[in-house]
Amino acid sequence: MSCAPADIVGSWLHSYEEDSQTTAVYRPPDHPFPPSRRVRRGLEFRADGAFVDLRPGPDDRPRPVVGRWRAEEWGRIRVAFPSGRDAPLELTVVSCAHDVLVLAK
Repeated sequence: MSCAPADIVGSWLHSYEEDSQTTAVYRPPDHPFPPSRRVRRGLEFRADGAFVDLRPGPDDRPRPVVGRWRAEEWGRIRVAFPSGRDAPLELTVVSCAHDVLVLAK
């Protein structure tokens, strides 16, 4: 991993304006995002392994989907959703800092 698992702990909102063809950029919620007509997806990694995926709901308000995350080798983050309704996620961290988290698409 290009950063320690503790470096991704916190809340992140998708800054899709900064995405490239191969990466998705996330910033802390207090980042000065430009106005957007679409809801920003959010990710929250908690130190105790809890994970919250904020997805746009049917009325465009964020809908939290709760799971568990764990760091694996080579910058991969595995997310499982105990409800069984949502498929597991595998995220690849490209880079991270206190104000930016970059994931592979």
